[in-house]
Amino acid sequence: MNSGLPKDIELLLKLRNGEASAFAEIYNQYRSKILVYACNLCKSEDLAEEIVQEVFIKIWQKRAQINTALHFGAYIKKITLNHVLNHLKKVAREKVLQKELFGYIEALRNSTEENLFEKELLKTYDEAIQNLPPQKKLIYHMSRIEDLSHDEIAEKLNISKNTVKNHMVEATRFIRNYVSKNDCVICFLIAASNYFHSN
Repeated sequence: MNSGLPKDIELLLKLRNGEASAFAEIYNQYRSKILVYACNLCKSEDLAEEIVQEVFIKIWQKRAQINTALHFGAYIKKITLNHVLNHLKKVAREKVLQKELFGYIEALRNSTEENLFEKELLKTYDEAIQNLPPQKKLIYHMSRIEDLSHDEIAEKLNISKNTVKNHMVEATRFIRNYVSKNDCVICFLIAASNYFHSN
């Protein structure tokens, strides 16, 4: 039955009412466009696929708030852009933390002062690695010990590069939290700071 409304508005009204068929039609209509848009923004097809899924999940969750007076194409692109920016900010923060963590570890490993504090700290760090889940421990070892790139690890394990990145981020966070829970983090920073100031 023709309601006399433009097709897009009619679809959005149905979506707001929770009709799954309307959601499916919107998904089929916009998925490819949003995937290309996301891929151009983040330069990663795997990540773009993930973001597209997150975007449509959010659209379904927030369907009652959709304003049918607004251009839906612009609305969904704005949501996509926000998801990409949030992900890139998260990655940037994790990279900084990861870089700091490994910088401190290398400073201790390369130090000529083999004192008890350093040994205990490195022991805690090694314990954290041993407590990682098997897949994360393997990827972490391949990256940090074997010095393989994310692309090389992905190829060897037959997984996506984005999966490798996620495992590395989660492994780094786990190690940082493990060290903190063992009350070593303050001493850790002081030792690293002393090392850098003395060189």
